[in-house]
Amino acid sequence: MFFIIRIAKTLRNHWKKSTFAGALLTYGFISGKRYLETQDLMRVYCQRAAKYGREPIPLNINPRNVTVILNPNANKRKSSEEFEKYCAPLLYLAGISVDVIKTESEGHAKTLMESVGGMDAIVVAGGDGTLSEVVTGLLRRTNENTSNLVPLGILPLGKNNTVAKNFFPTEKRLEKVRCLADATMAVIEDVTKPADIMKIEVLNEDINTSNKAIYAVVGIKWGAYRDAEAKKDSYWYFGAMRKYVTYIFNGFKNNLSWNCEATLNYSSPCEGCSNCYKNKQNIQPKSGWFHKKLQSRLSRKITPQAKYLGIDNPDCQKTHQKKISTADLALLTSNAIPSNLNSREIPKLQIQIGPGKVEYIDFVKNGWNSENGQSREVKEIIEARTVEINPEKEEKESWFSIDNEYYEVKPIKITLLPKIINMFCKKEERAL
Repeated sequence: MFFIIRIAKTLRNHWKKSTFAGALLTYGFISGKRYLETQDLMRVYCQRAAKYGREPIPLNINPRNVTVILNPNANKRKSSEEFEKYCAPLLYLAGISVDVIKTESEGHAKTLMESVGGMDAIVVAGGDGTLSEVVTGLLRRTNENTSNLVPLGILPLGKNNTVAKNFFPTEKRLEKVRCLADATMAVIEDVTKPADIMKIEVLNEDINTSNKAIYAVVGIKWGAYRDAEAKKDSYWYFGAMRKYVTYIFNGFKNNLSWNCEATLNYSSPCEGCSNCYKNKQNIQPKSGWFHKKLQSRLSRKITPQAKYLGIDNPDCQKTHQKKISTADLALLTSNAIPSNLNSREIPKLQIQIGPGKVEYIDFVKNGWNSENGQSREVKEIIEARTVEINPEKEEKESWFSIDNEYYEVKPIKITLLPKIINMFCKKEERAL
């Protein structure tokens, strides 16, 4: 009893040291527990991957070859370490030949797609921005003819991983590790599903300026919430709270896009007809076991030309016009909306129009909700196949976010390219 009283007095007399030691021990315990749980989880995934590596392959077929486009600057330069720790071991255990190409600058992934070849799959190790660059490079190179294009994988190693989080949802416990492992196993198990892409073209561009299309996998954002989200890294000294603080500090500022005025010209969704379907020239099939398998599948299907060119849909050519004035505008593909990801409905873009005026409390509340994965207040939803955004001229500079990359606000045309690229997904998701 005397010993216990003595310890209590010591802790009371040296409460600062005791508090620090207690916090240190708690942190060490939590970190150690998390480390052991991560090791146990990775052991399970490694055992699953090793089963594929032990499977025999015919002598006349080469092992699968995967090219990984790795953005080493993603997620505060942590991407390379996390790839080597959680993704690469699974690929090697599965017997897959892996070529890792690191991007050297912004936009480098686009140029890489012009020269890479001879692989059975492309895996993007980065965030939404790197994925958009790779898709843009691929579709520019093939002129949107994806009949023989290899499937695309995504490893969520960036700061913003909208597509990967929706393709590979998981429980909160060890969420990062589970999502990375699930995304890697999707590549190993070779299960794919078609994904929608949006094509973005600048309207009324100077003839002397390059007017190449940009392709997005997630969508476009414009407005005050986008501007506040773009500023959150400037509050780095608040640590993990900076994503909430940015809405508190920017709620009263006038330099945000509080009033986005524009005219929308849009057409209704279309499942496919002679008007919206574009004929694409066939590309010579590549060699490799994956391409042979893909060609055998395609040969048993009805060609898109025969399926769509005989369909006439008058509504597809009708254009609707709407003037908007809002503090929040978003155009999203099905990849950004979990409820639409496995939908069998007509492919479509979703235009989400927020309120015209937002009070400070509502701005902070909706901003926090969006940071926690919840939806913001939406006043109107419009479904479309093509959209033209013609912004009203403003004196101050404003910006779009296209797959979380920043572009100056200009008149643009957005066209949905439905199910144009095959992406790796979970087995159970593909079964839906």
